[in-house]
Amino acid sequence: MARNEITFQVNLRQNENTTSRAYGNYYFEAEAKEPLSLKGFARHLAEHGKLATYEMLVLVLQNVVSCMKELVTQGQPVKLDGLGIFYPSVENDKDGGDRTTVEKCVANMDGLIKGIHLRFRPEGEKEEKLTSKALKEMCVLEAHDLIKTKTKIIDGKPKTYQERTPLATYAIAQAEADPEP
Repeated sequence: MARNEITFQVNLRQNENTTSRAYGNYYFEAEAKEPLSLKGFARHLAEHGKLATYEMLVLVLQNVVSCMKELVTQGQPVKLDGLGIFYPSVENDKDGGDRTTVEKCVANMDGLIKGIHLRFRPEGEKEEKLTSKALKEMCVLEAHDLIKTKTKIIDGKPKTYQERTPLATYAIAQAEADPEP
């Protein structure tokens, strides 16, 4: 069947945490895909129009990434109109040391700060429509796979892996296992 839209594939995973109230329930998750590289993104942009060549787009995007890193590492949020705001946040090391006075915190700042995270807040203005509900409305959702986490013993060590069953195959197997009376 031919389609005009690229679908947003979602998978189902069953909650296997026996201590959870939701044990046994199924939940959707986004299909894990390899990220599109900067050059892949430039190629995609170049295919949408001929405002700039592929090579020029690669240089522009590389410069955008470099400048965003520079600004965010200086604590400066960066807003890309129509997309959202990239901003830094601090992760505190809860066991990093004494936090009883301002002086002790300042003196041990490096030990008390576990990391700096790059965060993203999507554009929330009406005309931009990047809120979670608005993005969902733009997606063409498609149920894809049933995912189960399995464990194998390899070289005496447990290794986890993902077992994927296409939902179409799963539905056929269920129908064959439970024939109608």
